[in-house]
Amino acid sequence: MKSITHITDLDTMRRTSSVYAVVCAWAHRGLFEALSEGPRALRELPGDERALDVAARILGHLGLLVGHGDRWGLSVTGKRLFDEGALSLGSGLRAFRDLAGLDRVLAEGGPARGDDGSSRASEGGVREQDPDEARQFMDMLYRRSADSAPETVRWMTPHLAPSAHVLDVGGGHGRYAEHLLQAGFRATVLDRPVCIALARARYGDRLGYLEADFLVDPLDGPYDAALLSNIVHGLGPDEIVTLLRNLHRSMAPGALLVIKDMLLDESRVQPEAGVVFALTMLLFTRKGNSYDRSQLETYLTEAGFHREAVVDVTDQRFSLMLARRTG
Repeated sequence: MKSITHITDLDTMRRTSSVYAVVCAWAHRGLFEALSEGPRALRELPGDERALDVAARILGHLGLLVGHGDRWGLSVTGKRLFDEGALSLGSGLRAFRDLAGLDRVLAEGGPARGDDGSSRASEGGVREQDPDEARQFMDMLYRRSADSAPETVRWMTPHLAPSAHVLDVGGGHGRYAEHLLQAGFRATVLDRPVCIALARARYGDRLGYLEADFLVDPLDGPYDAALLSNIVHGLGPDEIVTLLRNLHRSMAPGALLVIKDMLLDESRVQPEAGVVFALTMLLFTRKGNSYDRSQLETYLTEAGFHREAVVDVTDQRFSLMLARRTG
């Protein structure tokens, strides 16, 4: 994301936000799905024809639709993205409503509130009382981890003994654990019951499972390693230390701890992915944030771990902090 140096930069940001809203609204109305079997006339689609025409031309400009006369269909790219599930963006409309309340959040603090005034905070991105929403969220994380899961395991492998038992903390969709299994390790997914049920439905008995609250419950063990993929950014500093101490009790001496996240550098305004993602944490968690490397190293030391290395996987926009259990 380029720095703002001119009014035209702000205009570009406004247009980008507007067209993303169109993509989300089209998805929310089921219109990508309606076109997935082939081109259709706008009058055949549910909605106002004038409004659909305006939106379709914007989506055509983005390369997602192709139009001829009053008929529109998915482009080759649009069809591929639809088939991959990448255009399941109906929840994006809810995000725009949450962002509209950012002025209140800046004045009073997060999380965002719903239309009825209730908190929009979730636990690890899911709400136990809404299994369907949890499934959609886990499916999204599963799709987005297609490259990051094998890459994370590739960097972990040289630091693990053969057949090491790895605890995938908050492993939800199970993709990281599956890649650990393929690499010859034992893998146990730790998460809340609603997420464990989804992972079990996808992978069956190939993985181990542990239903627990990682801040409160015993975590069994001892484990040879633990992976925290995109976990610490959803927690406050005190919760991170609590989690790390709980892990320390369940890990073998010298066990490997891997924190995968969008770690900030010393300036705390880079990289872009981590800086901007902190806003999501402000809106949807009670204490979450993006953390810099020195902060995490302090928390690790306090909980009984020694930082060994940091690997910046720049093309995937994440970093791996590797540490060992001491004592």
